[in-house]
Amino acid sequence: MYIKSLNKLDSISEKEMKEVYSRCKEHDKLKGNLYLDGSVNFDQEIKYLYLLYEENKLVSFLFMFMPTREEAEISAYTLPEYRRRGCFKRLLSEAVQELKRYDVKDVLFVCESQSLSGKECINNLGADYDFTEYYMKFDKTSNVLDKINEFKTKFYLPDRSDIKRLAYVSAKVFEESPEEEEEFITNCFNSTNRKNYATVLGDQIIGIGSGYFGYEEVAIYGLGILPEYQGKGYGRELIIHIVNHLLENGHDNITIEVESKNTPAFNLYKSNGFIVETAFDYYRKDVNTFNL
Repeated sequence: MYIKSLNKLDSISEKEMKEVYSRCKEHDKLKGNLYLDGSVNFDQEIKYLYLLYEENKLVSFLFMFMPTREEAEISAYTLPEYRRRGCFKRLLSEAVQELKRYDVKDVLFVCESQSLSGKECINNLGADYDFTEYYMKFDKTSNVLDKINEFKTKFYLPDRSDIKRLAYVSAKVFEESPEEEEEFITNCFNSTNRKNYATVLGDQIIGIGSGYFGYEEVAIYGLGILPEYQGKGYGRELIIHIVNHLLENGHDNITIEVESKNTPAFNLYKSNGFIVETAFDYYRKDVNTFNL
């Protein structure tokens, strides 16, 4: 067996990983979808894909999502007939060494709730449960778009000239530094798979959101309204504006994720046409505590 590590996704590797994921999805009855985009990782040189081959056949792979140095979200998939052979551990060992080189603090293992084999691997590594996110999908039969013409805000498609304005809103919403948010938003504009959205009230951007265009769906993320405009229904308008835009452009498989403890956001999404499909559990471990 040998491992190939990448900091850029090529078409051949992408095809191989999609085939492995399809097998795992069917075997484990998974309901989520595959993400392999590293365009918003904090450093474009960091290797975030690890592929394990046996006789030129891909049998296992690991993906890392790292928008900041604080943590790396790790997802991994191994063909059913190759499990319990140490495949994941070999990939993880390579990935952890890379994380240490870039001073990433924590690993967050991501595991769909019904994946018993995934949870077993994570438990054996001594990672601690951190939180759960609901994976929700937009119900096309809902009637939430009926009153969009009555909204007070207007939908806006920002361009690169708006980066600083978007970063200001994002920093206020997520309590991060404007510099970090500007870098993240710039990476989104540089990505071929991501788009930025906004809502305006008058001539001011008061709400932001983004979309990741995956293989089977568009995932909405990074939603937020400036604190001084919250509680006025503008969050609902932001969600519906984005959903309406996606539907008008032929994207009818729309998803969103929300932390299970974030009851206000969960209720907001649920009341605006999103239903729970599955849940993802997250487990945290300090990078420097691995002994692989």
